[in-house]
Amino acid sequence: MSGDNQRMILARRPVDLPGREHITFETCPDQPLRDDEVRVRVDYVALSPWQGQRMKDFKNYTTPFEIGELIDCDMLGTVIERGPLPAAGFDLGQTVTGRLGWRRRAEARPNDLQAVDGLDDPTLWLTALSSPGLTAYTALDLYGRTIPGQTMVVTSAAGAVGGYAVQLGKLAGMTVIGIAGGAEKCAYVENTLGADRCLDHRADDFAAALATALPDGAHQVFDTTGGPITDQVFENLAKHARVLIVGRTASNNSPTPASDPVNMRQLWAREAVVYGFSRYSYPERWAFARERMLALCQAGKIRAGHHLVDGFENTPDALGDMLAGKFFGKVLVRYHGPDGPL
Repeated sequence: MSGDNQRMILARRPVDLPGREHITFETCPDQPLRDDEVRVRVDYVALSPWQGQRMKDFKNYTTPFEIGELIDCDMLGTVIERGPLPAAGFDLGQTVTGRLGWRRRAEARPNDLQAVDGLDDPTLWLTALSSPGLTAYTALDLYGRTIPGQTMVVTSAAGAVGGYAVQLGKLAGMTVIGIAGGAEKCAYVENTLGADRCLDHRADDFAAALATALPDGAHQVFDTTGGPITDQVFENLAKHARVLIVGRTASNNSPTPASDPVNMRQLWAREAVVYGFSRYSYPERWAFARERMLALCQAGKIRAGHHLVDGFENTPDALGDMLAGKFFGKVLVRYHGPDGPL
């Protein structure tokens, strides 16, 4: 099988939010398969904040994309062609997941892919069983003491990672206060994810509402946001609070990502313990976290919601919209549906 393939590469670096103007759409031929390779049709790609970060020319826990480089991502796809050796290991039609990037089709070796079997909804492999679910579970398992009766604040509670932190905190018996942008998101966090309360950080009375919601302070903070919202949370810490810093989307997506305000005064005054966390430092924990998240999903105790965008060419604008806070949960872009390419 051969033909014209399509892929997206970085054309120029965004100053603020990424979009279609920062991407070049390339048409290129499919490459011949090596003996042990398979060709994968990309059906879904997952959008993540780190993709926007890597488009810019600064380093944190990731390395920037080079100009002309394929935009990387986790994907869910279908094996459509095999190399001549049985070691290729996957049958035609097998659903697989791996990190193959923003393209229609990709050649891959068995070690680059994982078979997806036995799930009614295989997109779980891009949500609860992938980076969002594994990050929330592992961070709380290693550094969060989810003590029943204590209060946990989750910033970006309607986001991909924060939404799982809300649910895991409730399962552990904590009082969970979420923070999100807008009434619709707050209703989702309370009514769908089960938070005890969700506060709108865009509201004029946000600071007062946060203080009212935390009469005894926040015993634990699960933060993926950073910036002024998180600094306001730090004004309401309990003594010896535990702070899990899992992301910095507010500053990483700004034109000056290094300028990140941190309320050190309150961290010191409340004698808080701060943990920085990236799941990429704990690959040995992923299998355990995936097993636990799968069990919770199958038992109906965790909701693995996502927002679906259709259309290959809509990928870069969808990433910008996600980083602007327009969606709930994990954002997936579908490239191939029941009736063919999208």
